[in-house]
Amino acid sequence: MATPKDDFSALTAAEYETLRQLPLWITALIGGADGNLDSTEREWAAHIVRIRTYAREGRFDEYYRYVAENFTEHLDALWKSLPADAEARNHLLAEHIAQANAILAKLPTPLAAVLYQSYRKLAEEVAKSSGGFLRMGAISPEENRWLKLPMLTPIHSDEASLYADWEDEEAEK
Repeated sequence: MATPKDDFSALTAAEYETLRQLPLWITALIGGADGNLDSTEREWAAHIVRIRTYAREGRFDEYYRYVAENFTEHLDALWKSLPADAEARNHLLAEHIAQANAILAKLPTPLAAVLYQSYRKLAEEVAKSSGGFLRMGAISPEENRWLKLPMLTPIHSDEASLYADWEDEEAEK
């Protein structure tokens, strides 16, 4: 079985860095879609990323450890660098996220499919984290517009379970 480093070996350092930033961009887009990225959304995103550092299969430990390093600080710096206007900010973040399509295409399809699903799950978790009653009904219309990450090309693979089976459990932790 290939090691996690082998799985990402087709990527340049810059491409791997783009994948590291992707959860930050997704958090900023979804959490800030309604104009404000609040502390609950920030904390929940950081929590989800930390959970992924110890995926049961261990295939993403290294990648998500890299993502989790100073996640909150990176998110705060990103947020401060973005336009104040929500519409301009959302479109800029969507453009950044769309860059991942070419990068994910370089990865083994099962790995890319699991990453794609993990990004969609992160978006959903961030959207549900703030507002509503017990996280139900918490997704605003602005968040819902971006929730399915329409700028990313869907990736599916029947072999994705070879890479991770932690998606169903992460929200419970």
